[in-house]
Amino acid sequence: MKNSGEYVVYRDYTWADPTWVGFLFYDNSTYGAFCVTPSTGSRVAILFRTETLDGQMILTGQNIISEITQDDVLAVNYLMQLLPDMYRWRSSAEQGAGAGIAKIKNRPALFPPAVQQKISAREFGGDVVLTYTPETPFFNLHTMTGADGGVLLQLVRTGQIDFGGDSVFFEFVPVPEDITPDRNGSSYMVPKKRKAETKTVDGIKLKLDDQWTMVADNAFFLGNEAVILVDILDYEETETGPEDMPILLLRLFSFSGRDTWSIPSEMTVTGSAKRFRIDNTFYDSENDTLRRSIKVCIPQKEGYAVISLAVTESVYRANRKYFDGLF
Repeated sequence: MKNSGEYVVYRDYTWADPTWVGFLFYDNSTYGAFCVTPSTGSRVAILFRTETLDGQMILTGQNIISEITQDDVLAVNYLMQLLPDMYRWRSSAEQGAGAGIAKIKNRPALFPPAVQQKISAREFGGDVVLTYTPETPFFNLHTMTGADGGVLLQLVRTGQIDFGGDSVFFEFVPVPEDITPDRNGSSYMVPKKRKAETKTVDGIKLKLDDQWTMVADNAFFLGNEAVILVDILDYEETETGPEDMPILLLRLFSFSGRDTWSIPSEMTVTGSAKRFRIDNTFYDSENDTLRRSIKVCIPQKEGYAVISLAVTESVYRANRKYFDGLF
């Protein structure tokens, strides 16, 4: 599944200094890419024109859209090699080729399986293992590890550019490395004495109490600490059928925004076809804090009911049993 405007960003551990590389899918013949090393000030951004021939991606043109120096030539050449390689590796995995393909267990059966592939990549020092997850945009590559188990490429951000253009992609800066769950968080604790108030929205029962304020038919606020929304996403609106809807929801709910960045390593999905839950942790760059996003997805006749809980990560961790029992 490749949708116009989707992008991925990886932490690239093959460089001496902390480096990130990203790829943006415009269409089947146009890609964007960057390589950023903050400590040296290097930022290389390129637009690529491509075509496919006999299952291979061929670069037919490139336009460097950033200012570069002679020191950046290595990064330019690296991106020119890595983009076709990622296409070739994914094609090989789809065809079941390579040294070995293995499915990853411990994922709900309603989602397409994640798989691992062993290949030989000389530019990465020899044998490597590629891990693919279907919710990762266009090439599906989540992680590359070396023969010693060390991580070489690690997915750190996914998203989709909006009508404002592709600056959200090309202006990427990494999340601060010293992020902790209580960073600028709240110390709020749920009071022991509460008056239960069950609310029903579109047939969905919410086990709330008198702390929550109803601000719309489907929206409830817990002061400045948390918000619950209930929405119905129908198949016609999303142009998706019942079989593809779960993976679409998993992907969309894990995307970063302009000011809120999901942390892929923190994403979990649990449940069954009758009811599944997607947990994500987002870094809010405006408030310099972490927030927990929980989406409970319940199939309906015409689509899915989605219960959304957004809460400061420190508050969620301190009151996990309470929040997990709301719906």
